[in-house]
Amino acid sequence: MKRLLGVFMLVFLLMMTFSALAVENITLRFVVWDYDLSPEYKEAISAFESKNPNINVEVVDVASKDYGDKLTIMLSAGEDLDVLAVKDMPGYSAFIGRNQLEPLNTYMERDGFEPAVYSGLMDEIEVDGKYYGMPFRSDAWILYYNKEIFDQAGVDYPTNDMTWEEFRTKAKEITSGSANKKTYGAYIHTWKSLAMNLGVQKAEGQYTLADGEYDFLAPAYELYLKMQYEDKSVMTYGETVTSSAHYRTQFEAGKTGMVYMGTWNIGALISDAKKGKHDVKWGIVKSPHWSGQEPGITIANVTPLAINAASKNKEAAWKFIKFVGGEEGAIIFAKHGVLPALKSDEVLNVYTNADGFPDNAKAALGTSVTFLEFPPDPNAQAIDKILQEEHELIMIQENSIAEGIEAMERRVADVINW
Repeated sequence: MKRLLGVFMLVFLLMMTFSALAVENITLRFVVWDYDLSPEYKEAISAFESKNPNINVEVVDVASKDYGDKLTIMLSAGEDLDVLAVKDMPGYSAFIGRNQLEPLNTYMERDGFEPAVYSGLMDEIEVDGKYYGMPFRSDAWILYYNKEIFDQAGVDYPTNDMTWEEFRTKAKEITSGSANKKTYGAYIHTWKSLAMNLGVQKAEGQYTLADGEYDFLAPAYELYLKMQYEDKSVMTYGETVTSSAHYRTQFEAGKTGMVYMGTWNIGALISDAKKGKHDVKWGIVKSPHWSGQEPGITIANVTPLAINAASKNKEAAWKFIKFVGGEEGAIIFAKHGVLPALKSDEVLNVYTNADGFPDNAKAALGTSVTFLEFPPDPNAQAIDKILQEEHELIMIQENSIAEGIEAMERRVADVINW
């Protein structure tokens, strides 16, 4: 009788334990930028919660322009965060350097998760043999153009095989009007990437922005300064800053004929059109390239999800990033015009058939060679800050190109050799 009672009690305790585990509710705190402007996140989170009813995802929404600084402060302050969307490689490098990201190798090996599904992207963000993030978005830089502005000017649309010299010519040809009624041929945003990408592209992998030598950037600055001050086909850098201009609003308002920007802008244009924010007839082509290069050579941006090393919910966090970064999550992002890191045939088919995706534009997404503008590097954040500061001085002609490059190399050498 005692033996039977013991067995009964054991079974009862096991049942209670399994029952408690089954109903345990977990809240994951997920930090991301511009959540309210990104319907793809809402759908992905809803789908994940449906498959995992005991896990609730609480979003911490941070404005894009403040994201890097605020995330750094939140992590350093020990705020209760589980999953982080990492916006750029300098930030990624800094978080790793401060031991704030959980290595994913053990989880991947246990679950048989193959990094090869990302076509080499995970190798690009591997640091000392460890993976600290899972790519969920991977963007390439392309060219957007306003068809009506080209039609009105009687100028042929950009093509998938166009040089930067031809880009300059077309921008000049379609510029019209003056003062508040001026339509610029192109818009050059304030980020250093807008110039430095062109230099990295021209160098074809021989140099990166972490190396400390920057002569390879000179042709890009020569091109942009001529467009600003000779052709007057783009807004000056100073005017762009003082007017708080933005590539998205400039293009959607019909104030510019072309914008060189990442593929993330496709989803934004589609979403804004559905909301009635613009009615621009737009198209996309591959990034322009330098003379002698093949079409499709461009810069890639990798956006990973990472787990906070201090998270108390690491298993649930791993489930979440595996879902968002996997094919189910990729299809949801593709539906909204956001290019996922996982690019299976099904995902790309969904992406290019999304409602609002430009007609006959699939070829624009094909790349021949891609380079990371800024690979992971322990000094990435410090170098990035220096390059942005010197970029600004060149663009407003406070420094000549040669003086700006000399300052970059001198200041970065101090960081590298510190």
